[in-house]
Amino acid sequence: MRKIISYSPLWHNLPVKIFWLFNHPAPYKVDLFNELGKSIELDVLFERASEKGRNAIFYGEKALSFHAEIANSLPIGGANNLTFVYKKYLKDPAYDVVVLNGWSTLTEQLAIHYCKKRKIPYVFYINGGIKKEDEPRWLRKKKTSSIQGATSYLAPDLRSAEYLEFYGADPSKIHLYPYSSIHESELSKEPLSSEKKAVLRKELGLAGKNIYVCSSQFIERKNNAQLIALWCKMPTESTLLLTGEGPLKEAYLKQIEELKLTNVKLLPYLPHKDLFRLYRACDAAVILSKEDIYGHVINEALSQGLPVVATENMNAALHLLENGKNGFVVSLEDEEGILKALNQILAPSFIDAALETARNNTLEVSARAHLAFFESYLTEKQK
Repeated sequence: MRKIISYSPLWHNLPVKIFWLFNHPAPYKVDLFNELGKSIELDVLFERASEKGRNAIFYGEKALSFHAEIANSLPIGGANNLTFVYKKYLKDPAYDVVVLNGWSTLTEQLAIHYCKKRKIPYVFYINGGIKKEDEPRWLRKKKTSSIQGATSYLAPDLRSAEYLEFYGADPSKIHLYPYSSIHESELSKEPLSSEKKAVLRKELGLAGKNIYVCSSQFIERKNNAQLIALWCKMPTESTLLLTGEGPLKEAYLKQIEELKLTNVKLLPYLPHKDLFRLYRACDAAVILSKEDIYGHVINEALSQGLPVVATENMNAALHLLENGKNGFVVSLEDEEGILKALNQILAPSFIDAALETARNNTLEVSARAHLAFFESYLTEKQK
């Protein structure tokens, strides 16, 4: 049985010292660590300084209330790496909790093996996961060997919890936490009036009666080519904005030109603040990704009052969206269903529901849930 973390609205400093191994200083994770660092002593080892394919301005958040170290690691491809710096931390008996974030890098696999061999209790943490029924046997065996055996597990949603179970995790040890990349202060306080939205659109140079936005990397997995092709069947007064960057940018521009689409525009990658300003000028968000182990862009769009159309291939869509209320979960194979959802989502009632969902999924809410977990984890550990 999976456990949903409950928490008190009031927190005092916990006498806790935690070591957390994470792959790179992604801004949403740095923000969470800063929230946690207000109440606990937190040391974080980042395996590498950045992830291949990310814009430099993606890494704008700084460690303000926790200690961070970026390992001098050996890069292996775009995302893998090797460092042994983790041993320095795992050898230190002062840590009350050890958190290992994932299994996919060589460093993470070695750290897991190190803990198991020396019987060091650890929490296995994931940002999301999707089980693969048809993957090679050797890969499933490798995943299972890496995932099973932790003292506890933290996952952001039910499908991610099923992923952990599929690869050997004890379901009674899996806890669900609210995953977020937004602060309470970033929530849109109320929907913009039509007059204010018109002014903002003019400032941003946006045209169209109804404006939809998709924020994503321009890569095959994000499936923007299908979204562009689908726009041939949308009314000309409905504008699609694709904001991001990646190797498929030129292919998208060529596709837009060949289809003679005057209502599809590509925008550059935008930092958090500017992206949220763009969201507030739009009417809805649409993401037709082929796969996302979570998809925090969904909650970000909801936080600005945008209802969302997203695919069932995104864990966040299944976790956060309620059909006909704050958005729609669609299938890539159902083109008519996608078009129907895009037209229905413009109803005013969707906006308040979108904001309500986001209010329950902020970084502050997430931090309180993590603190509650650590408290219960240590209580159980001391028995």
